[in-house]
Amino acid sequence: MRHLWLVILVLIFNLSNAQIKVDVTKYKNNGETKLVINKNLIKINWPAGNKQSGELLIDMETNKPLFRSISLIKNNISKQIAKELDPAFVLTVGKRDLISQNGWNIFFDKTNKKPNTSHAISLTKKGVLVKSIGSRTILVISELNTPTFSGNLELTLYNGSPLFNVAAVVSTQIDSTAILYDAGLVTAQRNWEKIAWADTDNQMQSIDADLSQSSKAQAVKYRTIIGSNVAGSLAVFPAPHQYFYPLDEAYNLDFTWYGKNYKSLLPTFGIGIRQDPMGDKRWVPWVNAPPKTNQRLNFFCMLNTDSPAVLLEEVKKFTHNDKYPELAG
Repeated sequence: MRHLWLVILVLIFNLSNAQIKVDVTKYKNNGETKLVINKNLIKINWPAGNKQSGELLIDMETNKPLFRSISLIKNNISKQIAKELDPAFVLTVGKRDLISQNGWNIFFDKTNKKPNTSHAISLTKKGVLVKSIGSRTILVISELNTPTFSGNLELTLYNGSPLFNVAAVVSTQIDSTAILYDAGLVTAQRNWEKIAWADTDNQMQSIDADLSQSSKAQAVKYRTIIGSNVAGSLAVFPAPHQYFYPLDEAYNLDFTWYGKNYKSLLPTFGIGIRQDPMGDKRWVPWVNAPPKTNQRLNFFCMLNTDSPAVLLEEVKKFTHNDKYPELAG
């Protein structure tokens, strides 16, 4: 019997450390990005503009953080912006009213007042597909699961920019579903010395990155929160036109967060973006998730080797400074 248990333990160990399959049949090795696979480590390097390159070291070992390191390289000098990070998503699932008015087009739906549940989306590392689409490189990592949704994680790198996108692409089989999601990056390491943001008066603020800090929703300008250290800064911000459900007024509802144990679902320290389930406490429509449709729950990360204030100026270029331009007349 003891011999049998030893055999079982050896099999379990071998399975847990088996090399993950990486499919590169759709990857164009054209010299713009560089891909190196070493057992369960995937290193991908992409041109990030300004004569520098970005580098992700992705760890596909079970129970290891997905991002072993995130770096910028210039003049052969590598600066590690962050390490030992996991992407994190909290999916809140509610019920859409498809009967009283307009079916899926309903706006006046108090989804927030109906029963709902929230779950952290779990990643089970099973395989990776690397593909090239135009000037983008996409890594599709399987698989993601909650009790009612499943899918894959997608990392998209953009040639010419120190920008990348992190997306949980998931779907459900359940009808009449409405959702919200919160997302970000979490870590058990002290990656950053400071957490920084622009306050609603457009003044830069920062606090020490304390791993014991309980999670806190933070009102910011430009919808961006930044972690910084001596090597540089990393910004997390949403896809502006794909994240916010419609409301009558443009209230600032504390759309970022930082700290540990976010919503009692993400135990380690993190920074990220969030939605307020109650909105302005009136009609809160949330977001439709019809059965068998892919829902792209995503956020952007941007890197630099400078201060949070300098990085925020770069982020603002993607959202036109979050301002409507003046029109003549």
